[in-house]
Amino acid sequence: MKALRAAVLGIALVALASPEVLRYAAERRLASANAAFDQVLTDPARVTSVLGMLEAITEAAVSVAPVLPGDSRAWVLAGSSQLVARNAERALGCYREALASGERAEIHLNYGRAAALSGRMSVAEAAFLRALWISPALLRAVPPGFAERAAAEVARVEA
Repeated sequence: MKALRAAVLGIALVALASPEVLRYAAERRLASANAAFDQVLTDPARVTSVLGMLEAITEAAVSVAPVLPGDSRAWVLAGSSQLVARNAERALGCYREALASGERAEIHLNYGRAAALSGRMSVAEAAFLRALWISPALLRAVPPGFAERAAAEVARVEA
């Protein structure tokens, strides 16, 4: 009887701890992908294939996103990797997923960058405006040509 109780208790503990173990593994994988992305940005000469590394970073981020529900970091990393790789459509999809997890000015800013890359200027303008509405400090990060109009529109709406 004691052995059966111990087995049931052990199974219950494993079942309760399992989501945290998966989350911890996802956090570690996301940290590794972030480190790889940092290396691509800061020292691309040390990366054998920049595009291959960006694709691997994207796949790692997308694979951990379901284990981190409500957390936009994985989708933002995937979108940023695709943006650097100049894959605008894929970046837009990742940023849409990130925005579904919660609204942040930085996500709107990068969504605007991806939209501009894809040639959707009105979508880009709207995204930059939303980013500035949430965080006016991002004005310096908005690309030239968009920044002045977006700042003027924020000022007009606030007035």
